[in-house]
Amino acid sequence: MMKTNAFLGIDVGSISTNLVLLDENNKVLIKRYLPTAGKPIEAVKSGLTEIHQELGDTINVIGVGSTGSGRYLIGELFGADIIKNEITAQATAAIELDPSVDTIFEIGGQDSKYISVEHGAVIDFTMNKVCAAGTGSFLEEQAEKLGINIKEEFASLAASAPSPVTLGDRCTVFIESELNNQLQKGATKEQLTAGLAESIVMNYLNKVVETRKVGQNIFFQGGVAFNQAVVKAFKKITNKKITVPAHHEVTGAIGIALLAKREQSWGKSRFKGFQISQANYQTKPFECKSCENLCEINMISLADEDPVFYGGRCEKWENKKKGLGVRDQGIDLFKERDEIIFHQKLFTGGKKIGIPRVLFFYERFPFWNTFFSSLGFEVVLSSPSSQKIIQAAQESASTEACFPITLMHGHVLDLLEKKPDYIFLPSLINMEKASEKFNESFNCPFVQALPYFAKAGIDFTPETKVLSPALEPQRGKRYFEQQLIRLAKALGKNRAEAISAVKKAEKEFAKVKKHLKDRGQQVLKLIEQEKLPALAIISRPYNGSDPALNLDIPKHLKTMGIIALPLDYLPISRAEIANEFPNMYWNYGQRLLAAAKFVNQHPSLSAIHITNFRCGPDSFISQLIKETITTKPFLQIEVDEHASDTGIITRLEAFLDSLKNTCRDRARPCPRTTTKVVPTEKKRILYLPRMSDHAVALAASIRASGGEAEVLPPSDKQTLELGRKHTSGKECHPFVVTTGDFLKKILAPG
Repeated sequence: MMKTNAFLGIDVGSISTNLVLLDENNKVLIKRYLPTAGKPIEAVKSGLTEIHQELGDTINVIGVGSTGSGRYLIGELFGADIIKNEITAQATAAIELDPSVDTIFEIGGQDSKYISVEHGAVIDFTMNKVCAAGTGSFLEEQAEKLGINIKEEFASLAASAPSPVTLGDRCTVFIESELNNQLQKGATKEQLTAGLAESIVMNYLNKVVETRKVGQNIFFQGGVAFNQAVVKAFKKITNKKITVPAHHEVTGAIGIALLAKREQSWGKSRFKGFQISQANYQTKPFECKSCENLCEINMISLADEDPVFYGGRCEKWENKKKGLGVRDQGIDLFKERDEIIFHQKLFTGGKKIGIPRVLFFYERFPFWNTFFSSLGFEVVLSSPSSQKIIQAAQESASTEACFPITLMHGHVLDLLEKKPDYIFLPSLINMEKASEKFNESFNCPFVQALPYFAKAGIDFTPETKVLSPALEPQRGKRYFEQQLIRLAKALGKNRAEAISAVKKAEKEFAKVKKHLKDRGQQVLKLIEQEKLPALAIISRPYNGSDPALNLDIPKHLKTMGIIALPLDYLPISRAEIANEFPNMYWNYGQRLLAAAKFVNQHPSLSAIHITNFRCGPDSFISQLIKETITTKPFLQIEVDEHASDTGIITRLEAFLDSLKNTCRDRARPCPRTTTKVVPTEKKRILYLPRMSDHAVALAASIRASGGEAEVLPPSDKQTLELGRKHTSGKECHPFVVTTGDFLKKILAPG
């Protein structure tokens, strides 16, 4: 009997595992949509067993592709010929179904994705970050709490609601709280289900899509597209046609099967056959002791095949084949930078001063190392970040701050184990001004409060004294030197010794900064000459350089053949953006925007912006970076202590795929919404937000001075809805409300 040649696509996610067989005409022969249930290998085995039972020996598999969060593990175990990220797979399926598709909304169990397509190629994408409120698992959890069957009752109940309740679009905690509040007020299940559907859509549009382009031919893919209440909510809120394609729940598997067909270059598939589904496998965990991370590695043995390893933070055990066909350039600038910054000219024999390897020390350690060594102290540095340090940090932190501040606690505890005489934890209020056009050059309040966070969460022994001077370099070189002289005197040194130490520290710090810039220029020249792929990492020094905070992004990029450039390797000056952003009072904000401007104008560079969950300054700075980089795509990655290595790799791979499809020539800029301001002779009125009763007095004083001023009416429900719609969701609540107040006035008739 003639067998049918077919391509197998496997999409392994955290909630569902999907398998699809396509024939050579791209027709779906069979599909399986199965729960992963935390056992991806079992799910794939079940899917293969069911397919074989139904089709028997009528199929000849000539190509296999795997995608999804478990793509590398499953691909190695079952013999995939091609392994690709789910962004590329989802887009490939949609484009095959309709080449004119320009926007893809994909919502799965725990992930949601937005993909923008132009001329059949991905040009932009994003995924949900920390919040899971816009995903299928959240919807299912809420339906269960209401005693509703998500598959059979939810959509029909929502459709019969005369009007949905408003549950908001913030994180799961707030939506659940509002749901309980509405229940207590007597809201019906019909109103609540309709409200949940709209809440899912609002969260997705406001927190995932944000200000990105939404086209006219929109595909809605993923398991949540089964829910007609959500489909209806998308149509209502976007006021656009929403297409739910055939086989929408398995489009990832379809896409990777199509890619296996298109990229087939092998004589015989690596597929291990349907019989592999009957083989037994064993999982044996062990602890890798190659470094301080002490990763738990899982060794999986399936039949007589070579074992497969997963669970590590590096490629020592895992063969992930992430090179994407590009050779490793052998340039690791972040490793170079770490060696330059933390190179210690040890002075031994004196009292010990401990310095934690955190925050601004990732930039200014050469200064402080030289300063204290010149005064006759032995500088002790905390160990590089590790799982042990992270765990200690989480256990000792006394408040919920950003991850860098939390991590600081672990480094201080690590220093205490080294028994120094002092630990240096300054309150560094600000940094040197780059230009007088800037009003300020502050560090964020959390960085300023470094010693106070540490003292609140850690019990220091009497044997170790904490040095926590308040320092203000912004007030001028002479003023800063006087502060350092006072610090030296407190350590028993005289004025002459202090001045000498300051001069040496300044000289060493200047030399290190010049070295980094010179090396950056050298690498940029090489990139231009050799046409090497490169990305600038736009981040604070500690975000970009600490492996716990950057999730080894530079290392991952290196294995993919990409040169990653640290921010301080770029030939930038904060002064260059002083005219555009004179009120940018954050020191690092000035540097991030200067780097963004440089990348925007550079013909060969794109960028990755690394930020942190709960970063107050970045809730505003991130938006300014988006507005600055207009000529090319860039990727923003938000990190917290729970961030997934798998999710990071997916984003990196998808971003590199999208870069292949976009023109780097500035003649073809990425689409951005612009506003044209038209001059008018009409008398202007200054509108003041009602942030307090003082606004009334201020408006009156303006009118008394001959101007026109009005105080906006009190904030209401419409204010909040408008504010949330036009902000990122990370800003403080007063900013959201104030934005809504202004928008309500702007949109009001007349």
